[in-house]
Amino acid sequence: MTGRPSSTRYIVLLGLCLAAGLAYVHRGCLGVADSKIRADLGLSVQDTAWAASIFFWTYACFQIPTGVLVDRWGARKSLLLFGMLGAFTVALGASTLVLGASVGFIVLFTSRALMGVAQAGLFPASTRCIATWFPLRRRAFAAGTLQACMSIGGAVGAIITGQLLLAVTWPWVFVIFAIPGVIWSLWFFSWYRDRPAEHKSVNAAELELLKPPPNDENHLKATGPTPWLKLLTRPKLLWVSFAQYFRAGANVFWLFGCPTYLQKVYGISTENSGMLTSLPFLGVVLGSLFGGWLSDLVLAKTGSKRWSRNGVANGTAAIGIGFFVLAWLIQAGPYVAIALLFLAALFTAPGNPCSYSVSIDIGGRYMAVAFGALNMLGNFGSATFPLVVPQWANAFGWSSIPLLMAFVYFLGFVCWCFVNPNGLILDAKESAPAPEKPTTCG
Repeated sequence: MTGRPSSTRYIVLLGLCLAAGLAYVHRGCLGVADSKIRADLGLSVQDTAWAASIFFWTYACFQIPTGVLVDRWGARKSLLLFGMLGAFTVALGASTLVLGASVGFIVLFTSRALMGVAQAGLFPASTRCIATWFPLRRRAFAAGTLQACMSIGGAVGAIITGQLLLAVTWPWVFVIFAIPGVIWSLWFFSWYRDRPAEHKSVNAAELELLKPPPNDENHLKATGPTPWLKLLTRPKLLWVSFAQYFRAGANVFWLFGCPTYLQKVYGISTENSGMLTSLPFLGVVLGSLFGGWLSDLVLAKTGSKRWSRNGVANGTAAIGIGFFVLAWLIQAGPYVAIALLFLAALFTAPGNPCSYSVSIDIGGRYMAVAFGALNMLGNFGSATFPLVVPQWANAFGWSSIPLLMAFVYFLGFVCWCFVNPNGLILDAKESAPAPEKPTTCG
């Protein structure tokens, strides 16, 4: 075989990154338009808070059901369904243009609940694409890039939403954001293939590069019902899911805790706190990219998944935890604080692609279900953490919030010590259905 591998896999990754960024635009546009929505529909702050909250609950609860669908249908059909559903749900929020404000809350609540279902399936399907289209030693890079684009989408979406609101009313913003979702869904379905061998742009060299190991290939071809009890009680999956619970919970700090922390401790304005908080978000983006690159590099150099997944996740987390402790000890002003928090975000973020990579490494036939379980626990953590912050602040003061962050990331660090990225959750024999008992006559 001669020639360089074609680059179709990178176009796949670009498509997934566009979908992830757009999903975060859809997710975040409600928050930017919140005050205008409340004014037009006569809603209270609590009403829109419920609409925002229901997204996370349906998103978490439908991780595993949509993961099952992805494992059965494949990524191509699943992404068409979830992409179109995501576009429909964001447009549904604009239907008050014709339905009126009297049913505004019901429409808004329903649209956000369905959006949670759509996005719950989007990311398990994306991890299956990564597993199929990237060799083992480049999966962490792909996962880190995908996660970086999530944060970029959230930041860019907030800016675009604010600018659009200067030109059109908020329902039209929702309609405008739905259009790229429809275009992406139709394009990706027509262009993407679940198997690289079926794609006309893949040459022989790239196909050889993407060829799965024989054991993995046999496991993916296995059929039969899902052994739920075996699957969801395996320590291999439980430990990485609990690690994600603490890590994702702590990550919510950048959205819901950091601006208030800066205001309470350093007395800066709301506007300035928002601008300063964008720097740790940049740290998350850079840290995710760095973590994916470093994990793949360590795997290439050592051949060890433990060093490349556990070692990178915990090695960088230990440094990040140290910067959180320094932010608590050294209270020399908001700019020193935000610099330390930027470094803390930079060094705790590499664990994100490591978590995604482990779910792919151990998933096998149940890859989307494994990722769904991990992401479900992570979102439960995201729902829990905002409730813990005010309780902690009341007990120990807002200046101690970085210490809380250090503690939560440390709990994730402990869980990572028990994560085993080697082998599959279930081997081929455990995945296969039990043989039927022979029948006898007489």
